Amino acid sequence: MECPFLCGFHATNDHHAEYQILSHVELHHTPESRFAVEDEDLNLALALQREEERQVSDDTRDHGSLLKSDKDLDAKKEGAINAMDADFPYAECPQCKDFVHLIEFDEHMNNHLSLQYSSDTITNMAEFDSGYDADLRQSSINSQGLTTIARPIGQNHKMFSQNNHVTVLAETRPKGTRLGKKELGPYAFEDRMPESMLKRLRTGEPTRRLNRIGRDGRIFAERIVDNEVPGLIPVIARLCVASSSDTQIVHLCHPSVQHVHKGTNPGHFCGYRNIQMLVSFIQGTKARGHERFGTELPGILQIQDLIEEAWDGDSQNLGKQETGGIRNTRKWIGTPEAASICKHLNLDHSVKSFSDTKAGRAHQQLLDFVEHYFSQCTEGPISKPKVHKSHRPPLFFQQPGHSMTIIGVERYSNGNRSLLVFDPSFEPPKQLADMVTGSPTAAIPAKVASRLLRPYRRGAPQLARYDEFEILTLEAPTIPI
Repeated sequence: MECPFLCGFHATNDHHAEYQILSHVELHHTPESRFAVEDEDLNLALALQREEERQVSDDTRDHGSLLKSDKDLDAKKEGAINAMDADFPYAECPQCKDFVHLIEFDEHMNNHLSLQYSSDTITNMAEFDSGYDADLRQSSINSQGLTTIARPIGQNHKMFSQNNHVTVLAETRPKGTRLGKKELGPYAFEDRMPESMLKRLRTGEPTRRLNRIGRDGRIFAERIVDNEVPGLIPVIARLCVASSSDTQIVHLCHPSVQHVHKGTNPGHFCGYRNIQMLVSFIQGTKARGHERFGTELPGILQIQDLIEEAWDGDSQNLGKQETGGIRNTRKWIGTPEAASICKHLNLDHSVKSFSDTKAGRAHQQLLDFVEHYFSQCTEGPISKPKVHKSHRPPLFFQQPGHSMTIIGVERYSNGNRSLLVFDPSFEPPKQLADMVTGSPTAAIPAKVASRLLRPYRRGAPQLARYDEFEILTLEAPTIPI
């Protein structure tokens, strides 16, 4: 068990772990605390340090080493300093190992929890479900108390902490300024990620071949990658209709888009996963630029090479200067890097920013834009009048500290709306994945549908925590769905 402040403290995994963590927090992270302990077990735990990355080498494990090298020790110390800096309000999720903004940490963990429940258990979660749905569809938003993080206004950032909301995007800094951990994450000054992680990224996600029967009756071998889930868009459509009678209309993107999640690899790569989702659309629709990618999605290291290639080919692009280079590192990427790829491949695209103004909040502007974006290219109902598909590409969606892929939007009878997103932090539960190949007419209980949709919905209460967003759009192909 590890300290939630990511200072490097590591408690032994036994029945005393919780006590040791609580005592450590009281001693080292509580100002003016008078708490004192005289406990041998706790003193022993205080001496332990959290390893940055568990060893994959049997030889290293046999020697009982907690750290691979002095370089790992330095990296761990740097990570601890970053974690304790008030300028970096993120904590590492113990489930997916992603760094999550503290104002979303509880909700992030609840999403993990909800996906662990089976449909048999959901009947015992009535209070949990109804509470979430009420929060999602509330007609008014009380902005006070949505975040307890008071971040100072930086001279290079606009409207940085107005009304106690959170906002920081790389575009608010002067061009050419070397970015830090606020924009690039805890490994902003990393020269090279650990070799074991590089090895896993080079190997890629596990793949397998599965024989299927095609529409023509012939058997074909389908290549399946564990962290790539195609065919989810129609399932999401069914779940939206089944989850509530309050759903008025649902607009969705092109169904070729795959949900790409982090899989077995460590976190810190959400921007790359969202680029992969955009590429899945380009491949599935054979849109401009699909020849560059072939039939398989590019890996993280390939995307890094492509970004660096784009920077080198654009004399006016200061991406390498601002980041110090991203090849073989865990530095965060976002909208600027996705846009660099699009420009390099001559893909028609645009980037739009949404900020709080006197005319309205950023999240309302965002919801208006997304609803208009998908509704303008509606091709008609899928199976229910409530659900409409389009040939629109998905949207690369950047909020402070995390990016996702917007695949659609819901509107409810009371006028409220929710984005529908593919979040690379969350793997679709088996129950949801099974629906892809299951009967399209099978009944889905409303509570089960609501639970399965929870990680895919982003309503106004969640979005209102931030003051600024960015969207990257691709040009839609003029081909039928």
